[in-house]
Amino acid sequence: MWKFIQGSDEEQQDNLLEEIEGLCSLSSVQRIYVFAACLLAGLVCMFLSMIVFAKPIKFALLFTFGNMLAVGSFPHYTWATAVNDA
Repeated sequence: MWKFIQGSDEEQQDNLLEEIEGLCSLSSVQRIYVFAACLLAGLVCMFLSMIVFAKPIKFALLFTFGNMLAVGSFPHYTWATAVNDA
């Protein structure tokens, strides 16, 4: 009886994982768009941080968020080029 219940749970988990993988897949063009959007948003945040340089908390938040966006955009670019190479 337990094997039957576990078997059905495993099948449901496999189906759920397959659905999630399908939702998370992006084409190489979509990855380039995500890269460009993140990089542009990061650069805008870093530029705005220079404008509010006199207010340390706003500067720190904008500069940090801008750097995280800019650096975080590059994995999308490398994944897009890896998909094209494959």
